[in-house]
Amino acid sequence: MLPQYRLKSITYKPALYFSLSALLVLFLSMTGVGYAAGAAVQEEPVKGGVPEGELRQTEWADMLPHTMSGDYYNEFWSYHIFLENDLHLHMTFSLANFGSFKSPVSGGKLFVSNFRGNNYNVAREFAIEHLVIDEDRNKIRLHEGRDIHLSGKLPYEHHIFFRTEKDGVSYLVDLDFHDIHQGYTWGDGVFRLDSEDMGIFVHIPRAEVTGIVAINNDTLEVSGTAYMDHTFQTNLSSKVVNKGFRHITHTDNGFHIGYYLVPKKRSRADVIGLSLIRENSPTLLEKPKQITVLDSDRLGGRSVPRHVEVVFRSGKRSVFSRQEDFQHVSFLEEIGGIRRRLVRSFLGGEVIEYVGTGKMDGSVEINYNFFVVH
Repeated sequence: MLPQYRLKSITYKPALYFSLSALLVLFLSMTGVGYAAGAAVQEEPVKGGVPEGELRQTEWADMLPHTMSGDYYNEFWSYHIFLENDLHLHMTFSLANFGSFKSPVSGGKLFVSNFRGNNYNVAREFAIEHLVIDEDRNKIRLHEGRDIHLSGKLPYEHHIFFRTEKDGVSYLVDLDFHDIHQGYTWGDGVFRLDSEDMGIFVHIPRAEVTGIVAINNDTLEVSGTAYMDHTFQTNLSSKVVNKGFRHITHTDNGFHIGYYLVPKKRSRADVIGLSLIRENSPTLLEKPKQITVLDSDRLGGRSVPRHVEVVFRSGKRSVFSRQEDFQHVSFLEEIGGIRRRLVRSFLGGEVIEYVGTGKMDGSVEINYNFFVVH
């Protein structure tokens, strides 16, 4: 059983306003340009391995942090919430250790798309000493004195709460989950690249949500569907991951979801990730074998993938098309001058996230997250 983290409060001044939101996109980082065979031919091979076992159900132990030690790590609990009137929330709880570059931190990030026609982006970061893990209540709280937490033993119940204020704007998300589909992962959920581990757990492939979203006390009662995955990595993502993307489709009776990452170096696990399909029953696991960017377009002076093909070990393949971006955000936009150059150098580039809607195989509607490192 993990200890409950309730260490004494300390004064913490981050060296950079860089928040864990940046590490989210690094974990999913994707250049998307020219990932065809030739792009990686010169890279040295690394030993890799896929998870042990086949499809299995996730449990509360999988929800708990898997890192919390080592010189570097990233860990994310990522929610994608699709509400009425095209209101979309992307919320992330996270942990990270930058080694000597920066003290370990926990973080909370919120994207809000199309709230009364406007988009919002806010992030919060705390010294990891303030993290509270309450196993008796199935609760993870980023800071004992702040209102940013997730709780509830899946798949029976779940709740997320995010309240903060920044630059004169107040934010509140208070959502209950119900009709929660059982979560899944591939075997033990851990992909291995040399000495590094990368874990992927889909705790909520689909759930119904109700509650409120408020910005500056303008409150909306909302309902819709939600998805949540949990990922971790035992090194900085920029060191081992090159590109990847996520797609989500909720159907009347189920879901078709996928989450794919491409290691920087060629390995026996050329693509890390999984796809889960539930049309009626049972839930099926598809294992990705290859990912290729078919073409790209220009956006903001940058090349961004437009069509991406994923080939699975079963022989099936799908083409995913990016069509309409709700948001595209640089996670270094609030850093300027020398600090920005230092962070770019340390991370290996500037990270841009694209959130929007598209198509799978030309007809099935998807929500996507593309992540591009420039």
